[in-house]
Amino acid sequence: MDFSFVDEIYDPLQKKLVKRWVLELPGAGCEWYKKTGGCTMCAFNQSTQKYTLGGHLYPHFMFKWFFHYAYSLVKGQNPEQLVIYNGGSFLSDKEIPPKTQLTILDFVKNHATLQKILVESRAEFATSQKLEQYLRAIGNKKLEIAFGLESANDDVRNKCLNKGMSIKQFEKAVTLCKASGVEVFAYVFLKAHCLNEEEAIQDAVETIEYCFERGVDEVSLSCAFIQPNTLLHKLWKEGKYQPPKLSSIVKVIEATANLGPVRIGSFDDEPPPIAKPSNMDSSDEIYLRAIHLYRRSHDPKVFEILIPGPID
Repeated sequence: MDFSFVDEIYDPLQKKLVKRWVLELPGAGCEWYKKTGGCTMCAFNQSTQKYTLGGHLYPHFMFKWFFHYAYSLVKGQNPEQLVIYNGGSFLSDKEIPPKTQLTILDFVKNHATLQKILVESRAEFATSQKLEQYLRAIGNKKLEIAFGLESANDDVRNKCLNKGMSIKQFEKAVTLCKASGVEVFAYVFLKAHCLNEEEAIQDAVETIEYCFERGVDEVSLSCAFIQPNTLLHKLWKEGKYQPPKLSSIVKVIEATANLGPVRIGSFDDEPPPIAKPSNMDSSDEIYLRAIHLYRRSHDPKVFEILIPGPID
């Protein structure tokens, strides 16, 4: 997988396609994983362990060199947004050096075409002090922080997915961000292994409703896929779990698209998935085409056009 590239993605907040610089930054790895073994569906730790000598935190000068090398690969492509994935929390000083965090924000502030940066974090790292530092560093450019809520249901989020986050922590992070003018992005997980297909649909719909009620600016529906050496992988090999159906994804979008911007997350990641969402029949091709068109437009009508009759 390329670690630095520019692609084109529909921005539902601007209601247009924008050029996005995607950067995979080799942070020291998720603190939650190091403490507890991490979330049951996540395999990002395998990549961070691989590229950071077992979860080592590189010094700032190495991050600075890496960042500028990564930028050299996309220079001249005039991206409007920078999205950073580091397999953990960008806001955590134990995963990304504080000086590196602020240096990247300052880079965005002074870049001619970049107008916004999106970073990911666990909710507990979004403090008023951290947000104040970020806003000073980024100037008049936009900052968006993505939090993995996964489910508004405490049992699903913490007992099933082992997220280790209370709903109050999430709500506090959202409140702090909104009060500071920081945009909030929430990940909602579709099909935890403790839910059947219909329960998973209902859980995702209810969680998306909750997110918009709390003031989240946009949601990404993270559809389960199977990565090696995870609990989901073990259950899948035993025939006890399958990723969600593509039709289930469509049902969630149709039920929530009127509430606010709902993205459909990618079905590819690092390490590469072994199994992805599927209807397990010949309808996959037309569903995937419809999902692709939705990602490019956020218009749920594409499902009506491409999939005749009721969606089962």
